[in-house]
Amino acid sequence: MAPTAKTMESLEERQVGQQLDEVETRLVDQLAGRAEITEERVRSIVRVVRERFADARIRSFLPILVERAARRELGL
Repeated sequence: MAPTAKTMESLEERQVGQQLDEVETRLVDQLAGRAEITEERVRSIVRVVRERFADARIRSFLPILVERAARRELGL
């Protein structure tokens, strides 16, 4: 049975969500040694940036957009 459009959207949404989680984890890991940037600050910034893109129609680019915006917010 071929996947439906709804099934494909759901799969894509899960993949994008997983990629966004990976962005957050990667930033936390990369900045772990910096005393001035706490893990909570990184997670908070990523969360805020993700919320900015909540209504994005094209979701496949969200991980790179969120990562770039979060890095800007963190001064990287």
